[in-house]
Amino acid sequence: MTTIDWIKLAIVGPVFFILAPAFGFVLKGKVSWQRVAFAMMCFMTLNGLLGPGNWGLTLASIETYRGHTKGYHFYFNNAIAIALIVAKWLEDPKSVRLFPPGLGWYLLYCAMSMLSMVNAPNFNYALMAAHKSIFTALLMVATYNTLRTDDDLKFFLKVMVYTMLWELYVCLKMKYLGGRYQVNGTFEHQNPLAMYSVLMGMIFLGVGMGPAYKGSNLLLVGFLACGIIVECTLSRGALVMFGLGAVVVTGVSLVEKITPRRMALTMTMALLGSVGAVLAMGTIIARFNDKGNQASGELREVMKDACRAMVADHPLGIGWNNYALVVNPPYRYAEIYYDWLRGMGQRPNEDEPNSVVESHYYLLLAETGYVGLWSWLAVMFVGLWRNFRQFVTFGHSFRRCLALGIAAGCGLNYTQSMLERVLVQPRNLMMWLIVMGITGRLVTMRLETIRERKEGIIQPEETI
Repeated sequence: MTTIDWIKLAIVGPVFFILAPAFGFVLKGKVSWQRVAFAMMCFMTLNGLLGPGNWGLTLASIETYRGHTKGYHFYFNNAIAIALIVAKWLEDPKSVRLFPPGLGWYLLYCAMSMLSMVNAPNFNYALMAAHKSIFTALLMVATYNTLRTDDDLKFFLKVMVYTMLWELYVCLKMKYLGGRYQVNGTFEHQNPLAMYSVLMGMIFLGVGMGPAYKGSNLLLVGFLACGIIVECTLSRGALVMFGLGAVVVTGVSLVEKITPRRMALTMTMALLGSVGAVLAMGTIIARFNDKGNQASGELREVMKDACRAMVADHPLGIGWNNYALVVNPPYRYAEIYYDWLRGMGQRPNEDEPNSVVESHYYLLLAETGYVGLWSWLAVMFVGLWRNFRQFVTFGHSFRRCLALGIAAGCGLNYTQSMLERVLVQPRNLMMWLIVMGITGRLVTMRLETIRERKEGIIQPEETI
């Protein structure tokens, strides 16, 4: 460790393991303070104010590395999560679940991925990925234990609307004052920003088209903000996913129950969508016709070939977070890239790092092997299945619409993950785990609803 790392450690230790738990004692019994802390935790998933930042400290930082984890990250919103967990535990230990529904499956995925460490050329890189994935799960635990009622869940949505409005401001500033062709906002790249916006946009739309409540129209503003952000990124996949998601969520909402509100919103969205498509059509068409698209497609296939070679050699994976290492000399997988370059009449430059595979699933296959990939698919399936069951159990209600939005947003992110490894990016992983915490809370609510129906507290047809 360098001198800088020792200084960072001297800060990280007290902040996360002394001050954060102590702050939990301060938050005990103060609901309004806890909401402010939770709002800060969610907003800080942006990890930047007017551009990409790093709201935390990184030990053993390797910024020149092209892998998905570049050190031992300690983000400050994880400290807030610790404080919230401690506060809830102090209020009522019996009501706190340190392993909310879904966390066990996620930790199983982490454990299966860690098996790849036996093959890792750089064990430290693999340990960095394990640390990031497990430590960030604190956000899921904090979310589940903090959001316990419908009003709490509505507060989360309100916070995220204002978070996305701030992100929209940053994007518009970059686009029209900074002259950016593709904007990335507070994110390091436009694709993770776009899919973060798709996730939140579908949740806003699902709930916004549901039964009206005080402040529900604000969600439609949030949906519109997410749509504009996606257009500003000009991420081809996200543009398709956002449009497809809007159609699916709207269609399912109308099938679930046709209401005057939903009909009016459908017509309004169709009108605004048509106007927006006309205004942005030229730029969007130009983006889809970029000259680099063919070469990019060929490179994607080359990277997939490298992944297949890695898992053929090492069924447990080449090592978590080690792909960016082994696709460069002296490892043989670099030759897969170089053969492609030679076939195009280009001379390989061994001093220039080779690209990392963009598909999340192929990256998992290469780095964590079959067990890592299958365990991640299990996490995905369980989450989607639970939201489907919640959609079926709850009547025409806020909870049903929230489950629909989460399922749609997550499903689109999982689909886009075939092309982009967005869910390994810190900001996206943070928000996804927060959403998984909400899914866990809905699971608990669903079980309570079933119990109350059996006991006759509520009628089977009664909505919640």
